[in-house]
Amino acid sequence: MTSKIKSIMSSPTEHMITDSIYIGIDNGNGRIKALSSKGLTTKIKSLIYYLSNEQEITDSGNDSVFVEYISGPRTELWGQRFVVGQQAYQFSPNGVFSPSDDREGKSKFALELSLAAISQSITMDYTNVAISLSVHDLGAFSDLQNQVNGEHTVKLNNQLRKINIDLKVVKIEGLGAYASLLLAKKCTKAAQTILIDIGFGTIIVSVYSNGAWKQVIPFPDMGVKSLYQRISSNLEVRKQLKRTGDIQLIQRAIERGDFIYGVNRISQFSLANIYDQELYPWVKNSLVTVLGKIDSYLDGSEFMFAIGGGSKLPKVSSWLEKKGFEVVVDSEIINARGLLAFVKREASDKK
Repeated sequence: MTSKIKSIMSSPTEHMITDSIYIGIDNGNGRIKALSSKGLTTKIKSLIYYLSNEQEITDSGNDSVFVEYISGPRTELWGQRFVVGQQAYQFSPNGVFSPSDDREGKSKFALELSLAAISQSITMDYTNVAISLSVHDLGAFSDLQNQVNGEHTVKLNNQLRKINIDLKVVKIEGLGAYASLLLAKKCTKAAQTILIDIGFGTIIVSVYSNGAWKQVIPFPDMGVKSLYQRISSNLEVRKQLKRTGDIQLIQRAIERGDFIYGVNRISQFSLANIYDQELYPWVKNSLVTVLGKIDSYLDGSEFMFAIGGGSKLPKVSSWLEKKGFEVVVDSEIINARGLLAFVKREASDKK
């Protein structure tokens, strides 16, 4: 493998099997969602763990990506190995990193998350990848290009690749989803439209009219992670476990729909009643609070949509519908779909 690394690093691009793709990437606090021009969809957990020299790379499956950064502009990453996705948690439940742990996490770890997002679409020795990202604060993430751009030599799931990443488009959070809804004729440009994106760490409200965004209002720490934290600290959970619950296991139990905590048959128990206990106070503290702060926008909006993984939680989707929101069917990937359209258009305009 060492000789192959030297070969791919020294070979002129014209001597390699090359490819060019476009990818829209929604690097969420809870999940990475991506859609490529090859029609491939990626959805994996936004969890990162850096491997020690003793820890071995295993079969990544469909829920994780193993990366070894060999060379490129990010010199501080040379020789680093890391895993992104569910297996990051399995390596170290307490040592895993989530972007939701750090307000600047999406920026600091933009390359790691982006490499995981594009991995499924990389099949050739050398690939030019034009990407589009979304953020909730364009000013705070102005250094994104420095984080991700350039020619990176990496191993993705043990496959040696050279990837030239070009961040062509950075859009305000939610604009990709709005563009997708316009293309699908779910709303009109002239009408005022509201999107409420219920994410893992943050709830983001976006207001649009005349085909452009008017307001983007983030509500940090009100996303579904705060619901999982409530469940984690619930008295019944603490009685059952003799400690607080694991948020990742709580999330998996709820998303599976069986509400069974853990996989160990001896210690397994149902979270169904506990979920019901904690759902109402979370809805009151998060969703009701958010809607109360945007009521003036609600009154003037002809179209209202709910997106993000939190919009699909049991009983939450029906609550949102009663409030007049349409819960979008492909709510998790819709922003990435619009971002893909943006980057393809940007590349086309420059030809």
